[in-house]
Amino acid sequence: MTVMETIVRDLQGMPLRKLVEVARYVHRMSATNREERERVLKETYGSLSEDDGIRFEEALQGARV
Repeated sequence: MTVMETIVRDLQGMPLRKLVEVARYVHRMSATNREERERVLKETYGSLSEDDGIRFEEALQGARV
């Protein structure tokens, strides 16, 4: 069983009040991650030359394959 399947199974047995708590918690986690990414991007913007930035993007695209 995958982690996601285990989580879903556990959620299915929860009362609505608990599901609302879980939903709020997950939303806060998502917002925190998004805010953290935005902060890091703002702090590091312009720290690479254009050529280095292009090479970095190419390396990231290659890593996804």
